[in-house]
Amino acid sequence: MTTTAHRSTLADLEQHPGRCELIEGEIIAMAPTGLEHGRSSRQLVVALAQWAVGHPFEVLVGDTGFIWSEDTVRAPDVAVITADQAAAAPVRGFLPFLPLVAVEVVSPSDAWSDVQEKAAGWLEHGTAMVWLVDPRRRRVEVWSANGQVQRLDTSGTIEGGTILPGFRVAVAALFG
Repeated sequence: MTTTAHRSTLADLEQHPGRCELIEGEIIAMAPTGLEHGRSSRQLVVALAQWAVGHPFEVLVGDTGFIWSEDTVRAPDVAVITADQAAAAPVRGFLPFLPLVAVEVVSPSDAWSDVQEKAAGWLEHGTAMVWLVDPRRRRVEVWSANGQVQRLDTSGTIEGGTILPGFRVAVAALFG
């Protein structure tokens, strides 16, 4: 007798307690983060929220799930969506579109290769730009849909370019 492993679905994820992602049919629990992660996330959210006033964008934090496919839902630490996307979004459930910008703040338990793989996945599924924020190394990588990766240290500045016109934040400000 042959048995097949159960592949979890979007409905299974919606019923699952705690912070999780659905990755290729497997529900993966997300560990709580620490002080450095929380600070960097906060600093970036504040900068983005201040910039978003007067711009047609919305900044989302934490556990907002975006559907990549029928068996994958990922949640960036910070996301930027358009006002039109926000207006069309369902009130409940995961968002059936991708953010313009996804931000992943690296936790001490994250393998750098896994974070890079997730960044590549965001771009592959339609996100225009991904920022990888590494509090431990005090650096940021800006990944663009055109395949460019810009590496910034604390002397650099993250710029929104044509995706988030006029947005700028000093990398050093994310780690203070």
